Amino acid sequence: MDPKRKSKAKEQAEFCGILGNTLRIRIVWALGDQELTVSEIAKRIDTSMQNTSQHLRLMKDKGVLQFRRDGREIYYRIAETEFSRVCPVISKNRSQTS
Repeated sequence: MDPKRKSKAKEQAEFCGILGNTLRIRIVWALGDQELTVSEIAKRIDTSMQNTSQHLRLMKDKGVLQFRRDGREIYYRIAETEFSRVCPVISKNRSQTS
């Protein structure tokens, strides 16, 4: 296998590995096709803001999520990447409401 394909396989495995946690899957479901604040996400997935923030930070750092700041609030959304469009957990959810 050529090095480029090996690199792509590694990248996709790491991306999928981030989603190997039930809270992170619930975060993806909560976000669907919308932006939410940390507190809104925490409420929807029924966990603390601190726990939610830790998962959001990891997902953002790995390219699963993007964010924008509006004053004191930070809004998260699912990142638009090649892989997020074809990843079943993300792409299937995005056509449904949360």
